Amino acid sequence: MRGSVLPHLLIINGLIWFASFRFPELPLLFAVHKQGWGLKWWQILTYFFTHKSFWHILANMLALWSLGTPVEAVLGKKRFLQLYLFAGIGSGVALAFLDPSPLPVLGASTSVSGILAAFAYFFPRSHLILFPVPIPIAAKWLAVGFGILSLALFVWEPVMGGISHFGHLSGLILGWIYVRWLR
Repeated sequence: MRGSVLPHLLIINGLIWFASFRFPELPLLFAVHKQGWGLKWWQILTYFFTHKSFWHILANMLALWSLGTPVEAVLGKKRFLQLYLFAGIGSGVALAFLDPSPLPVLGASTSVSGILAAFAYFFPRSHLILFPVPIPIAAKWLAVGFGILSLALFVWEPVMGGISHFGHLSGLILGWIYVRWLR
């Protein structure tokens, strides 16, 4: 991973998570708040580097590392970073102005969803195994299934258990748009 931007993204996410132990208000300060909550412009840039719990950051960073490594190998570090930021910032804007849920949103899953879309685009037949279910699934079907599930859960309950399905869906769509635009 020499010359890779991926370790830097992992470290930034980790440092901000560790900083929240010293400054417990940090996740709420960095989260995207809806119009009525007083959205600050910089929250669009900070929410996707911020996580609330150990399991939240672990899941996002494991997915970022697993999917991001081959995607960065294809795109190169500059375009990979652009993808990560495009999916994160674009989803942040969508969350702030289009998501009907009043809850603040944080986490890298919007950017990771964009990377999932890129992975499925570049490696559609690659098989992935989702923990804890040991059944391999083709990347393109995982991305399609994740999109359908996110859409269905968003329609059914926009924020279920603190998970922003709208954020996942917007990240997935923006990631697909980005790689299609490159081609």
